[in-house]
Amino acid sequence: MPAKILSRMDTQSIKWLRWAFNCKLWKPTAAEWLQANRCIQGEEMQRIERFVFQSPAISAMVGRLLLRKSVQTVTHLENKSIHFLRTSEGRPYLKDVNDLDVNVSHHGDWVVLALERNHQVGIDVMSLNRPINISIEEYFHLMRRQFTLSEWEQIKSADNSLHEFYRFWCLKESYVKATGVGLNLDLQKISFKVKEKLSADCFVISTEMRLDGSVEASDWLFEEKLLDSNHCVAVCTNPSPSSLSVSAVGSSTAQPQENYDSLRTNHRKQQKSFTVIPTSDLLSLETINFNVGVDAWNNFNNKTFSSR
Repeated sequence: MPAKILSRMDTQSIKWLRWAFNCKLWKPTAAEWLQANRCIQGEEMQRIERFVFQSPAISAMVGRLLLRKSVQTVTHLENKSIHFLRTSEGRPYLKDVNDLDVNVSHHGDWVVLALERNHQVGIDVMSLNRPINISIEEYFHLMRRQFTLSEWEQIKSADNSLHEFYRFWCLKESYVKATGVGLNLDLQKISFKVKEKLSADCFVISTEMRLDGSVEASDWLFEEKLLDSNHCVAVCTNPSPSSLSVSAVGSSTAQPQENYDSLRTNHRKQQKSFTVIPTSDLLSLETINFNVGVDAWNNFNNKTFSSR
């Protein structure tokens, strides 16, 4: 996934973005951390300061910077004009920009972002590491109510059941985040059927979702892939025209199967892929928070270091 130069993008024609940042490769210096804090809203900085460990603080910071940089790339707005609010479920959304939806996720080494014009979008990334201090069997038992019987059959029959478990979890989380319903959704009501193995080379877009056990939710498209050998990612989007609206969040109207097939074909033509974003792009945002002093660095530097 080679990095692309954002300045060469034809921003007027951008309809979507898929970005990724490897936090394992960024060890912030004092100057970089202070600059990062100057590029985000004050309330965002306060949220990040509450983290006990450095790693999640870095991931959260990168997520905020990716959100702002992606919106600026597509809209040409100055950083000071980009303002994020949160829904009652805690989902960030853009104030006064109604034709964009953007979502981030972080886990393990990666922070990922998906942006769409006029369409709802959600994204989730998962590390494929084994759970700590618990066996896989015990872990599956604890999570047994989060998946349908059909999903458990697919998970346990896979070559690597733990990796398949994480794949299904990513799919569910991406849908929950796209609809914005948060923890109010019964995960047993959504069920996935996978048809292809994941690859790092291209998106898998053949996975199907069913709502309430029977109705195929053909108005939702799922993009899946491996970011690397130890991380999987899923993007959920509603490609229906003008699906992005306050009234549309949490609801859907199924499209005819032929429309869905054409959407899949169009997705293949677009050849969507992730762009790995360098640190220099994130820190190129203009300063909007002028009240950042050395205390911001001390707060971060005094956090407990933890490996990812």
